[in-house]
Amino acid sequence: MGEPQGLFVVMEKPVCLISSTTTSDLQVEKKALDILKSIRQPVVVVAIVGMYRTGKSYLMNRLAGKQTGFSLGSTIQSETKGIWMWCRPHPRRDDQTLVLLDSEGLGDVRKEDETHDTWIFSLAILLSSTFVYNSMGTINNESVMSMHYVTELTEHIKVKSSKEEGEEMSPTVF
Repeated sequence: MGEPQGLFVVMEKPVCLISSTTTSDLQVEKKALDILKSIRQPVVVVAIVGMYRTGKSYLMNRLAGKQTGFSLGSTIQSETKGIWMWCRPHPRRDDQTLVLLDSEGLGDVRKEDETHDTWIFSLAILLSSTFVYNSMGTINNESVMSMHYVTELTEHIKVKSSKEEGEEMSPTVF
């Protein structure tokens, strides 16, 4: 899995890019990082975020052109933890790699840390060139509130291009 073949990286199944520990800490996985480092062509990164148990993994499998890949659950408990990555050949551009990022669902009441969803959401936005916010059903007040949450999160994302001498990086600044 993740073996370079010429310019392309062939992955038969997704791997965990950012793991979520039991204490809600997030950690980049070396295996996924090594796969990304081996890609020698332009990438299109598509990340999906949305409430838990809304079909994000199913949609990403469809984008990958596969029936299986990202784990699908059949219970009310969320299946995906952290952010998972799957590198596939781009379906229309032979000279590019499609990197699909499937994220842990938002809004799971069993999570202990209230900021965990914010970190997952923010990382997905920062890592992607195309961002998909997945929601189920018709647009209603809850959908509007979710989109308001999206716009508020963008206010929390700050990219610091250079650090001044002696200045500490805040954990909320990317």
